[in-house]
Amino acid sequence: MLRTAPIFAAAVAAVLAAAPMTAAAQAYPNKPIRLIVPFPPGGGTDLVSRLMQPALVASLGQQVLIDSRGGAQGSLGTAIAATANPDGYTVVIAEIGATAVAPALMSNLSFDIARDFAGISQLIEQPYIMTVHPSVQVNTLAEFIKLAQSKPGSMNFGSGNVTAHIAQEAFFQTAGVKLVHIPYRGSGPSVAAAVGGEVQTLFSGPGAAIPQIKAGKLRALAVTTTKRAAQLPDVPTLAEAGYKGFAISGWYGLMGPIKMPKEAVDTLNKAVTTVLKGETGNALRARGYDPVPTTPAEFDKFMRAEITRWSKAVKQYNIKPDF
Repeated sequence: MLRTAPIFAAAVAAVLAAAPMTAAAQAYPNKPIRLIVPFPPGGGTDLVSRLMQPALVASLGQQVLIDSRGGAQGSLGTAIAATANPDGYTVVIAEIGATAVAPALMSNLSFDIARDFAGISQLIEQPYIMTVHPSVQVNTLAEFIKLAQSKPGSMNFGSGNVTAHIAQEAFFQTAGVKLVHIPYRGSGPSVAAAVGGEVQTLFSGPGAAIPQIKAGKLRALAVTTTKRAAQLPDVPTLAEAGYKGFAISGWYGLMGPIKMPKEAVDTLNKAVTTVLKGETGNALRARGYDPVPTTPAEFDKFMRAEITRWSKAVKQYNIKPDF
């Protein structure tokens, strides 16, 4: 026994020494992370995700695999994330429409944001840009309103998500004009429809709209935020164009299944904050987005407030689902 004791002690010491290394090897993240983008490629959520992807990979030391799951105004991809394994390896882009607006319009959603999701961080804020096809012979918002009032129900407006839809319905009611709504599966397809002349006007985010505006394929009339967009300094706000008090900002965030480990939430939050405060943040600003990282608690509170706000707006303007 005396002669075997040193051997046993050495074996135990070796196991104990290896234990910290094993634990460290399993620290989050230790495998690729799936990022669900709940809208089709070509729109803002896709652009922002792909701009952030390389820097997130560098920060996390793991691959971040983008999984585009467009459909049902973003609720399809969001529903998939709600029932994913809450181990921190499936997260989803939280977009204002699918997260805050759709619950006010769709009674049959399979998920509840407050019940099923943990906020990780807000990502960006953005304006909606009101554009018209060049064939529409107007150069200002006032001219457009006058034209639309002269031919009620004969012009079309497109939308790529429920937020753009509601924003336009509310604005057109405020302006006293009647247009026909044509829905699309995302901002990319809706902007393509506007460029092709299928619709005369639409509100859309900067990622899809600004390149077409700069190429002369769409004409910008106004932005929906309280201040002008840095990439479109000559385009007035709705307030400047005569509609004071009418302001809407779009936003994206990152969230995951509600029972995600705190370690995963904190690690992802730190990575997102680092990425948005670095060169990726500058790249986003160059495309019309304003990076706004938050704490998980701040983002949870923000989402709950947005759900309440948009529920009131849907009732105020008596807006019905049309997609």
